[in-house]
Amino acid sequence: MMRLIAFVLGLGLAAGPALSQTAEPLRLPFPYIFSGPLIEYGERVWNHALIPAVEEINRKGGIKGRKLEFYKVDTRFPDTAQWVAEFRRLCADPAVPVIYGVGATKSTLAIYEDTNKCGITVFNPSSAGQWPHADFGRWTFRYQPTASNVYPIMFARVKELFGTKTAIVSYTIDDEYAVNNVKVVRQALGSLGINVLGETSFKSKESNFASHVATIRAANPDAIVLNHQAGDAGTFLLQLRERGIKAQVVSDTVVVNEDFWRLSKGEGKGSIGYGIYAADDPRPIVQEWVATWRKLTGRANESPDNIVTAYYDTIKILAHVLNDAKDLSREAVREAFLRLKDFETISGPVTWPAVGDPVRTRPVMVQIDENGAPRFWPKRSS
Repeated sequence: MMRLIAFVLGLGLAAGPALSQTAEPLRLPFPYIFSGPLIEYGERVWNHALIPAVEEINRKGGIKGRKLEFYKVDTRFPDTAQWVAEFRRLCADPAVPVIYGVGATKSTLAIYEDTNKCGITVFNPSSAGQWPHADFGRWTFRYQPTASNVYPIMFARVKELFGTKTAIVSYTIDDEYAVNNVKVVRQALGSLGINVLGETSFKSKESNFASHVATIRAANPDAIVLNHQAGDAGTFLLQLRERGIKAQVVSDTVVVNEDFWRLSKGEGKGSIGYGIYAADDPRPIVQEWVATWRKLTGRANESPDNIVTAYYDTIKILAHVLNDAKDLSREAVREAFLRLKDFETISGPVTWPAVGDPVRTRPVMVQIDENGAPRFWPKRSS
């Protein structure tokens, strides 16, 4: 039997005007990281994204008049074998119309072939690795901005504003996200004439980076491009700064992650990256979310990170899609995703013209401020 973690998001809320009092709740699996070295991600997303988002959805009538509930399924990241087995069991259950969650790029790539065979929409809010399969398994939808769409623009601005001429590239060698993204980094830097002085790599969860730091100090680059999970990147950056290396840090969604800021012990200030939102975006949809998160967590002077923001945002997208679908069949859910045009989200209007990654009007590039919050970079005038 599939190992389920015994929690259900049954919120006991007063029903909205369209919420049926007699219909069975719509119970959906939420496969995500609920064990292993990144278990904190699962609890953070569950408590600070799913709960407030589902509360709002149910207040507004739920899904086709039914209360929405989620139950936990462990993807066991970074291992994949048991997760693949559990995904196959979910696929075999005709009552499951969509797989929402999953998490890391590695976990999504592990089910690529099974997604294709199964014929079920996989909606992944947090996978940020450059996708190696052009067909996306025919059913995989993602939400994060991609390296190929943002890195060339971001590196061009870094070169323009900082006069960057040289860089060192660092990446994690046992993580598909990093390995795929670093290919984009090499191409983008080369096309701009930024000289890559060298590359340094290590496995995830290493803690002593003395040799890597020595290599970078000797090279003395203008910029360091980090392609690591947030905890590894924060730990690495701290050791770089402790040893006097002041080069500009450039990365991706990693810089907009709570673990990056915490493990860098504040040395992440000034790092440049991209994500789905900036804390100084004045749009009500953004500021209402920031206020909701601060009230929920009691952290009045901080801002939500990219991961919890992505899940909070995409549950709203998922609810819209499910309500728009002609029924809760798997094909109808897929068709509803493809009908979504310029849907307003925390990250701005999004459209899925095809299976795969969404189209956005412009990337959200950010710089981390003294409180760890992402701010528009370069600063936007409007």
